[in-house]
Amino acid sequence: MSTYIPGIILLVFLVSCTPSNSDPTEGQVDGYAPVYAFATDVTNISLEASRTTGSAGKIYAFGNFLLQNDLYQGIHIIDNSNRSQPTKTAFLKVPFSTEIAIKGKYLYTNNLNDLVVFDVSNMSRPQLIKRVENVFPLVEQTHPPFLSTQFECVDPAKGMVVRWERKRITNPKCRR
Repeated sequence: MSTYIPGIILLVFLVSCTPSNSDPTEGQVDGYAPVYAFATDVTNISLEASRTTGSAGKIYAFGNFLLQNDLYQGIHIIDNSNRSQPTKTAFLKVPFSTEIAIKGKYLYTNNLNDLVVFDVSNMSRPQLIKRVENVFPLVEQTHPPFLSTQFECVDPAKGMVVRWERKRITNPKCRR
């Protein structure tokens, strides 16, 4: 009996494997869809009116202000001088920002793979003072970073893939 066990394990292993980008699925399934961007979308930085938080990231305390990263969107500027009632005052739109740090009067964040630096000595008017390009290497994203999942195939004509979003997708043609 024990001589059959390695064969059974090998058979189970081979049956459970599916090749990449095969077996398209019909209908709607939970999977991943690429999020695309063009270079012009990435560098469009601006100060805007306050808005609701979409995907909350890190919070940084700076004097009487709180700065909250809204993942992939930018940074909320929150007046915290009345600690019992913080008030959002503005939104610093920095596309594809995921991290923030402050040192002295400077705010540092990523703008996709670039490092951007703002002078925040006047929090009502943060000033972009420097951009250092290609500080953070881009990872080529031809597929989501997950195994055993279905996803929409990448279409380079739509731009570069900057991240993956889990959602209901229809008739996915790619699998990993």
